[in-house]
Amino acid sequence: MDPEATRSAHKKRDIFVEGPIEPAFIATSIARHATRTDIGAHEIFLGQVRADHVAGADGHPPAATVVAIEYTAYRDMALERMTDIREVAFARWPDITCLHVHHSLGTIKAGELCFMVFASAPHRAAAREAVAWVVDRIKAELPIFGKEIVEGGGHIWKSNG
Repeated sequence: MDPEATRSAHKKRDIFVEGPIEPAFIATSIARHATRTDIGAHEIFLGQVRADHVAGADGHPPAATVVAIEYTAYRDMALERMTDIREVAFARWPDITCLHVHHSLGTIKAGELCFMVFASAPHRAAAREAVAWVVDRIKAELPIFGKEIVEGGGHIWKSNG
């Protein structure tokens, strides 16, 4: 397929939302697909902020508990890279009927959702493989940064792993 045609078919979409991803948003996303009778499987990855116990800022005690993560991003660069990832995903798994990605920006408290990748396909294998691949690509390639806010007000920059 012509790369320009592919690019226009998968235009740059804004994946960022301010604040946490609400569970009702996820339910609504699923419900919107109920009229698509060609879909036989949905696969969803949800990232949630953990209340990890981390060492002090210098790598030594005192340990503290993460109470939130403040997400920032190089927005334009991230959206451009996300468009490329989306195009590759549709090329690798041509049976997927849709691919939705949302990532939070701002401060997300422990226990709240911050990342969602949702794919649908006629069969589960394509949806599962696409979601796993897209999550890994986003974690490795998008310039999204997480500053872990610990109890008492300190912070530690998070590394994606």
